[in-house]
Amino acid sequence: MKRFLIMLEQTEAGFAVQVPDLAIVTNGENIEAAKRAASEAIQINLEAYRDAGQQVPQEQDVSRHLANPEFRDLLFAYVEVAEPQGRKAA
Repeated sequence: MKRFLIMLEQTEAGFAVQVPDLAIVTNGENIEAAKRAASEAIQINLEAYRDAGQQVPQEQDVSRHLANPEFRDLLFAYVEVAEPQGRKAA
């Protein structure tokens, strides 16, 4: 399992969620749904990197994100995602 930082922001439709280290943006009706959506998007992203034979971008230190004034009103959390194993069948 690998942990990924996510940032949540309440919207009229629920919660927007960003995964800054992977440039992922998704959403959910509530915090739990947003976290699930982020986990699913991360899993798909990791599989795409693996299938392309590319390295996953290096994660940035959380303090760098916390210091960013654009993120000051966001809720920070982590999600755990299983790292993809082997190759998928085409």
